[in-house]
Amino acid sequence: MSLADIEREHVLAAAAEYDQRGKQKFLDKYGLKEDRRYAMLIADWAYDSNPVLRVAHQDAAGSVLPAAELSAGSGVTRLAELGFEVIDRDATPKFGEIPKVPEKTTFPDRRAAAARGTHRALQGGIVGTKETGAESIVLSGGYEDRDYGDVIIYTGHGGLDQNTHKRIGSQTFEDTGNAALQTSMHEDGLVRVIRGAHKGAKFAPSAGYRYDGLYQVESADYVRSGNFWICQFRMKKAMREFDVIATPTIAVELSGVPAHGKPVAGNSTPDRRTVVVQRTVRITGITKQVKRIHNDTCQMCGVQLIVGDRTYSEGAHIRALGGPHDGPDVADNVLCLCPNCHVQFDLGAVVIQDDFKLLRNGAIDGELRQHPEHKINLAYVAHHRQAHGKV
Repeated sequence: MSLADIEREHVLAAAAEYDQRGKQKFLDKYGLKEDRRYAMLIADWAYDSNPVLRVAHQDAAGSVLPAAELSAGSGVTRLAELGFEVIDRDATPKFGEIPKVPEKTTFPDRRAAAARGTHRALQGGIVGTKETGAESIVLSGGYEDRDYGDVIIYTGHGGLDQNTHKRIGSQTFEDTGNAALQTSMHEDGLVRVIRGAHKGAKFAPSAGYRYDGLYQVESADYVRSGNFWICQFRMKKAMREFDVIATPTIAVELSGVPAHGKPVAGNSTPDRRTVVVQRTVRITGITKQVKRIHNDTCQMCGVQLIVGDRTYSEGAHIRALGGPHDGPDVADNVLCLCPNCHVQFDLGAVVIQDDFKLLRNGAIDGELRQHPEHKINLAYVAHHRQAHGKV
């Protein structure tokens, strides 16, 4: 009685029973616990590896395989020998791109979208928490949503009747999913967007679901919808590189009053232009890690901004990511700064000396605050000074 008794057809038979009964009834029938770590893939769906293997043994040898026969990793090895792909959920990233799921990957249903972790919830539209930020959302044609392709106005969770899907109450930013999207906005987190098919939608798939890339949450607003209030999030697609490629060239004034002294009339209905934007895709976990080490306290001025029940700071790359600097997205190239110091640092008004003294507008202004868990690479500091002519 061992794993060696199990063949591929036995596993497929156990998986078919898993589908026929449903996961929980399947586990209850055999007195098994779910496998939270390993998932076996068959076509589009994922199955708890260990329970399926143990039941497959019954078809092969007449009894459910004892748990003691499944040593660490042995079940995964046997499934691989039988030609099955097994996912280690602990090793699958929760945020950003998912391995083997490129943009435009389609799924027949929500279970298939959850199989590799693209959108882990089988029902909820938002995956994430206030503490971590949002991993992913499903855009499925809510009448309060507006989908413009690269820009989405996404309505948060809550306030709908579960049967009629009509609005019966207001939403709040305390809701777990809505709070998660707010956190992503504050921390510049990238959120996976999965579109579901719905009638008349220009950008949705014709059937099933489709992964449409990473989006940034640009704003979160509390707006009225009929007799109620809803949380709406403006989300914009994150693209690669940081330069704007557009024609014609448009002159930009930095002040409302140009050099000749005449006031600018403005425009009550500004025109819109389509531009091609490329941004370097950042690993948001790097800046989150640095900001948490410093407890959202600016390393230059010591200010910790309080925004409602949250603290706020910004991650600033010392050697910029975009061209021509092409800096790395690593922790020793990141600072935790307040918005004021961030702007001054990016413009070269503040530079860091090799002894970590700060020069602000040419005068010594204290010393960079450091933490033993966060080392700064002086090579990036020197590059920043050189880039701003402060060698």
